[in-house]
Amino acid sequence: AGYLLKVKSNNKIIYNANKTHPLFKVLQKVIRQHLGIEQIVDSILDNLGDVKSVALVGDYAKGIDSGLIEVLLLGNRINTDYLKDLINKIENKITRRVSFKIVEVLPKESLVIYNNDKI
Repeated sequence: AGYLLKVKSNNKIIYNANKTHPLFKVLQKVIRQHLGIEQIVDSILDNLGDVKSVALVGDYAKGIDSGLIEVLLLGNRINTDYLKDLINKIENKITRRVSFKIVEVLPKESLVIYNNDKI
């Protein structure tokens, strides 16, 4: 149906979401809500500081629901005290473990779920 793009890399076949598909944004929102990612992003952006980007790494970036969501934060003046308090609230709300790491650069293999170029 054109939802996925197929790319050959060495002996592997890699499937990626087709971002130009007319239903991409709708499907992305449904998946984020199902995984609880929407709640994480909303909570982070409300009170955490000047967040430029939020990205996933690990299993969730690969599309595997392992129960641990690894989140990278890129930004300035991140409120780490608030972040520590936020972890338990998020984990209780979405029934998955969440790990946050503040970084200066996002790795290539990360899946960016929020980006604000204005900061």
